[in-house]
Amino acid sequence: MSVENQQIVIIKAENKPGVLSKISSLCRRRRYNIKSLTAGTTHIKNISQVTLIFSENEDRMENIVNQIDKIVEVVSIKLVESKDIIDKELVLLVVKDDKIADKILKNGIHNVSARVINTVGKCFVLEIVGEGREVDHILGDLDFEKDVVKMARSGLVALEL
Repeated sequence: MSVENQQIVIIKAENKPGVLSKISSLCRRRRYNIKSLTAGTTHIKNISQVTLIFSENEDRMENIVNQIDKIVEVVSIKLVESKDIIDKELVLLVVKDDKIADKILKNGIHNVSARVINTVGKCFVLEIVGEGREVDHILGDLDFEKDVVKMARSGLVALEL
């Protein structure tokens, strides 16, 4: 998922049951559309990071950040710019044949790792890891109706610089 023209929010929160539900419920109640949500542990004990992507204007983003910041378990929240982060996404992709797999593997985009991790019959299972906009570029070259059997995409994982 390309991070251009999208708003990135990085939240540090206490690693307790229900925190992610509180954040997503608040967004649902306030009608904020979450484009991507990833969550995981950090290097700090009992602190998790939640990365949210929104397509909202600046005024609405200020409101989103202020509302989420009111959640008791939220330790910190920051609206970040794509130039201030390192981001990666993971895609697991099942394609119909070796020609499509070769096309992806030979795409030649720097900073993208693409490899075959399994085969199922004549289908190839690929793992693609890279920056959101680079992953978008690779996927943009595919005809999903003809080439792709299945796809799962992780959502953006980001570190602020």
